[in-house]
Amino acid sequence: MKNFIVLPLLIILLTICSRFYAQIGVTDYSLNVISVNTSQYNRISAELKTFLNYEFDYFQMEFDAFLNFMPRDYHRFSIGLGVNGFPFIGYDHIYALTIPVQLEVYPLQNFKRISILYELSAMYIVEDDIRLRNLFGIRYSFGEKSKEE
Repeated sequence: MKNFIVLPLLIILLTICSRFYAQIGVTDYSLNVISVNTSQYNRISAELKTFLNYEFDYFQMEFDAFLNFMPRDYHRFSIGLGVNGFPFIGYDHIYALTIPVQLEVYPLQNFKRISILYELSAMYIVEDDIRLRNLFGIRYSFGEKSKEE
């Protein structure tokens, strides 16, 4: 029964948050990971990842907050802190604490809405050990044009 309450609350929260002014991006990573992020042109941004290679009861999500460094012509670096967990199980929702480092590369100089993304993340898994995770993906940013476009 809790799953039926948590899912609508999550959808309502995402709907409310989408009304705030922000440039939104969508990223498709390897390993069946999809994410939604706020504008990378701000100094601080956020990203919500969903890991889709689990059963629904073990649906894994991660929330990251990033510090974005000054963008260059063809790339940008970001470093962040995050929490990874299973929100729909009845116990121990937090799975790991993460420190992701992202390199975003713009293959098309005049169209920076599309970028290729590489993320290396140190994960401190609760009640286990430290591991490294790498993700490779492609991002498309919606909304206003960047200052570089």
